[in-house]
Amino acid sequence: MAEPEIDLDKEKRAYEMLRWVPYSWPADFDIELAKKGVYFKAQKERSDKALDEFDKKHPNETSPELAAFLKLEKLGRFTQSDYYSPSKAQESYYTRELKRHTRNRHSSTSRRQQKRLASNKRPRRLFGNF
Repeated sequence: MAEPEIDLDKEKRAYEMLRWVPYSWPADFDIELAKKGVYFKAQKERSDKALDEFDKKHPNETSPELAAFLKLEKLGRFTQSDYYSPSKAQESYYTRELKRHTRNRHSSTSRRQQKRLASNKRPRRLFGNF
């Protein structure tokens, strides 16, 4: 079975990240280690461990903006092709849009109900018109 081809640029980037970790890689970049994928594997393990620790400390924390975006997506206002924008989130766009969307849905529903109720009314007959 052939060994997978190692991306030396990826290895170099991983090595550069590892250089900043105390007690990690005191030696210079070694092409033989890079060809074996050692740097990338070490950086991935370090990164995964850090992410796991973060997830343990912050379980399921969702910003109000992300929650609003997901709710709007569920309501059909956004599709899978619409991406969450941090810059829009910073401006509270998604929470405002959710309020506007739900307000419009409720007002259009109540208008429809009012129309339906109005159309169910029978015309009144006045006794003097017979």
